[in-house]
Amino acid sequence: MTREKKWTLAVLAAFAGASVVGTAYAAEQASMERMETHALSDTVVTAQRREKRDLDTPATTTIITAKEIEKAGYRNVFEAIDQQIGSTSTSYGEAGQDFGFAAGRLTLRGYDRGTLVMVNGVPMNLKNYPSTENIPANMVERIEIVKGAASTLYGAEAMGGVVNIILKKPTAQESEFKLSQTVGNYFKKSEAIYTGDRIMVDVSREWSKDLPHSNGFGISKISWVDWWVGKGKKSRVGVAAQLTDELSLNYNYMEGDITRGGLRYKKNGAGTALVPEGTKYNYRYNDLRHTVSLVYQGKENGIHAVLGYNYRKTDGYDYIANSKNSSNAVMDGQILDVQKNWKLGKDSMVLGYSYKREGIDLTEKKRSAVRTGNSLYASYSKQFTPKFNVTLGLRGEFINDPEEDQRVFMPQFQTNYQFDRNTAWYINVGKAFQMPTVDDSFRYNNFNPTGLKPENGWTYETGVKIRRGNDTWKAAVYHMDMKNKIGWRYDRATDTHYAVNTGQFRNTGIELEYAKHFNDAWSLTLGGAVSNPEIQNPTGINKDWVQDAGRIEGVVRLDYQMAKWQGNLNLKYLGDREYTAQRYGAAQDVPDKIQLNMNVIYTAGKDDVVSLGIYNLLNRENYSNRYGNLDLGRNFRLTYTHAF
Repeated sequence: MTREKKWTLAVLAAFAGASVVGTAYAAEQASMERMETHALSDTVVTAQRREKRDLDTPATTTIITAKEIEKAGYRNVFEAIDQQIGSTSTSYGEAGQDFGFAAGRLTLRGYDRGTLVMVNGVPMNLKNYPSTENIPANMVERIEIVKGAASTLYGAEAMGGVVNIILKKPTAQESEFKLSQTVGNYFKKSEAIYTGDRIMVDVSREWSKDLPHSNGFGISKISWVDWWVGKGKKSRVGVAAQLTDELSLNYNYMEGDITRGGLRYKKNGAGTALVPEGTKYNYRYNDLRHTVSLVYQGKENGIHAVLGYNYRKTDGYDYIANSKNSSNAVMDGQILDVQKNWKLGKDSMVLGYSYKREGIDLTEKKRSAVRTGNSLYASYSKQFTPKFNVTLGLRGEFINDPEEDQRVFMPQFQTNYQFDRNTAWYINVGKAFQMPTVDDSFRYNNFNPTGLKPENGWTYETGVKIRRGNDTWKAAVYHMDMKNKIGWRYDRATDTHYAVNTGQFRNTGIELEYAKHFNDAWSLTLGGAVSNPEIQNPTGINKDWVQDAGRIEGVVRLDYQMAKWQGNLNLKYLGDREYTAQRYGAAQDVPDKIQLNMNVIYTAGKDDVVSLGIYNLLNRENYSNRYGNLDLGRNFRLTYTHAF
C-alpha cells in the first residue's frame, strides 16, 4: 500500500468518527483572553448590522480571527475562507488565483456567483465575482462569514451569504516596524509592516513559479490542453489610518502580472492516446486594483456610514496572436451607505440608505455600461420575553439598469430563543436577489435577445448553538430555492461561451459543528456537512435536476500552543462532486478533494518569529474547479519575521 493511500485511509477513518465541524472556541468569559486564538467571538457586526453575541444572532456565522490566520499559515484571505465548512471555491491556480475574467471566487452553500464579499462594508464584487486579491492577510482583524440569504440588509449578490473582512485598526502604544521574508518551492514574498498609534502600512511583493501540467490532462481526464499557469509577480500596498476616534480611512492596492500557456492535443488513431494537435496558447494578464473606504462609526449617536470605491483594470495580451485580449476591461464600483441604530428599551432598530453604482468599459470593444441602485432598508428586533426575540427586516431596491429597470422588495424573518445564556435555537427566512452582470446588456445579446432575467429566491434555515464548558456545538438545517440561476452555454458555430438563465436552483443541507478545547495547549475542531445542490435544466425532455456542486464536506483541525511553539494541522475534504462534460476531454465526476496542510511557528525571541508551512501533505491531484484546473502538489513556505 502506498504512503498516499495510507494517509488517505487514516484521514477517512478520522471522518468516520466525526459528524460535526466547527471553529474552536473558548467556553467561559474568564478564560477568553488566554484562549484568544479559538474564542467564540462575543460580537458579530455583519449578521444584523449591529453588535450582538454570536449566540444571540439568528444566523449561521463563522468568525476567523487574525490569530487563526497566523497559526494556520494561510497565504491570503481566500485560503482562510475556503477552509471553512459550507465554503467551496473556484480557482485557476493556487490560493484563489484570478486570470483575467477567468475569476477565482468563493462559493457559500454551492451557489456559484452568489457570495457578497465586503471589506469594512465596501462591496468587492465586480461582474458578480467576489475577489479578495488585494487584501493583505496581515492587515485582517477578523473575517465574518454569514451564511443564508442576506440581501435584506446587504443588497444584491448575497444569494448564499455574505463575507465581511474587517481590517485592523492602528492601536499600537509604541511604533513597530517588521520585515518578513518567505521562500518556498513555488512561491516567495518580501513584506514590510509599520504600525503606529494612528496608521498602519503594509507593503509586499511576491513571486510565483509556473505550475507545469496545471490541469487534469490526458485521454481519461477532463482536458486535452496541457496547461501551465502561475508564473508572475504581485505587488500590494495596504494603509489603515485612524483619522479621529470615529473616522477611519482604508486603502488597498494591488498590481499583478500572471502568465498562462499550453498546447492542445488530439486523439491518436483509435483514441487510446493523445498527440500534439499543434495549437499553442501563451497569455499574460496585468491586473490592477484599488479599494478605498472612509468609515464613520459614531460612539454615541448610533450612526454608521461608509463611503467606498472599488476599481479593477484587466489588461491581457496574447503572445501567439501578438495582440491585446478583446475582453480587456476597466471596472469600478462606488457605494455610500448610512445607517442609524436605535436602542428602544430591550428592543432595537436599524434604518439605513444605500447608493451603489457599478460600471464596466470593455476597452478593446469600446462598449460600456453603468448600473445604479438606491436602497432603503430597515430591521426591527422585538424582545417579547427575556428568552424569545423576533426580528423583521425589509429592503426596497430601486435599480436603474441598461437592460431593464428593477424594483425589488426583500423581506426577512428571524427568531431566536435562548434556553439559557449559552444555548440558543434560531429560525432565519430571507429572500435574495441578484442582477445579471452589468455588461450582459451588450456582451451576450446575440444569444439572449430578450435579455437575462435576475436571479431571486428564498432560503429557509433553522439551527442551534450550544456552549458548555470547553465544548461548542453548532447545527443548521437549510433549504435554498432560487429561480433563474445564471450559467454558461457553448455555441459551436461561433466558438463562444455565453451566459444564460440555466434554470431553477435548489439545495437542502445540514451543517454540524463541534469544537473542543482540551487545555491551554490543545484544541480540536471536527465536523461535516451534507447537502444536495441541484439545478433544473429547463430545456431537458423531463426537465431533469442535475447536481451542481459537491455534496459532502468535512473539516478536521488540530491546534497546539505551548511556550515558544505553535502548531496547526488542517484538513478539508470535498466529496461527491458534480458531473462535468467538457468540449475536450472525458465527461466524468470531478474527483474528490482532500487538502491536508500543516503549519508550525517558533517564536525565537521578542523580535524574531520563524514559521514553516507544508501544504497538500498527501501530494494529491486536487481539482480546484470543474474545468480540470489543479491545486499545487506538495509545497512548502518558510517565513522569517523580525521586529525592530
